[in-house]
Amino acid sequence: MGIAFESLRNQFLDYIAKTKRMSVHTVSAYSGDLKQFEDFLETQYVGSLAECKAIHIRGFMAMLLGAGLTPRSVHRKVSSVRGWFKYLRKQGLMVGDPMSKIILPKMPKMLVKDIPALDLHNMFANFPWNEVDQGERDRLLLLLFYTTGMRLSELIGLKAGDIDFHRGSLRVLGKRNKERIIPMHPEVVDWLKEYMGSHGGVYLFETEKGEPLYPMLVYRLVNRYLKLFSHAAKTSPHVLRHSFATHMLNNGANLLAIKDILGHANLSATQVYTKNSFEKLKQVHALHPRK
Repeated sequence: MGIAFESLRNQFLDYIAKTKRMSVHTVSAYSGDLKQFEDFLETQYVGSLAECKAIHIRGFMAMLLGAGLTPRSVHRKVSSVRGWFKYLRKQGLMVGDPMSKIILPKMPKMLVKDIPALDLHNMFANFPWNEVDQGERDRLLLLLFYTTGMRLSELIGLKAGDIDFHRGSLRVLGKRNKERIIPMHPEVVDWLKEYMGSHGGVYLFETEKGEPLYPMLVYRLVNRYLKLFSHAAKTSPHVLRHSFATHMLNNGANLLAIKDILGHANLSATQVYTKNSFEKLKQVHALHPRK
């Protein structure tokens, strides 16, 4: 295979930029990763991708880890190479897959970081919601995230018809179009009734054009409010979902019930919250006078 690395790389970068419509930042990251891989292959006297074997990819990973990169960064760089190879095979420019026997380094398990319940209580109780533009909407939106554990996409897609005031529940369309019913706290039901009494539309939360709120808008407003009342490292809609699950578990909720409310496909995805709670229990136990 006599086509130079650079030519093959540029074909792929052009493809992900124009056909896959990836962002400039993402394309730049791919470009840097692939150039680093090419430079490594040259040190191994590999003149073409036809000569690239699994041993070279393992050597590339060892070099990255030896340089101090985290397993997460190594995963990203190898993922870039994997995507490049997949594209070249589809184009008939590469035969075989040296990635097929590659085992990536284990990723460290990260404990879920929740927003302290007291911080959230102070936010809902003390912020002057009635004095800011769209304050009523923002309070309700934050309450729904925290009291239902909904995903960002699920909340944005909520329609007025998904609310059942009689049963005190709402219907959510989750991943893979799987529908689930989530019970609501009585306080949220009251706020919903008040809000929907003056905001009529297809979607529960809409722009002035009658369209659902876009993700970045919701992310920014959640981040803005949480930053006012919490010093947590991450303040996002997804962290509110984590906080919902962790606080429920800390207060004795059944793990299977939390799984169903969150819409997890299997219990292993929910069990991460038990580790977070166990870490807090260890911190409390460390205060015992007979430790």
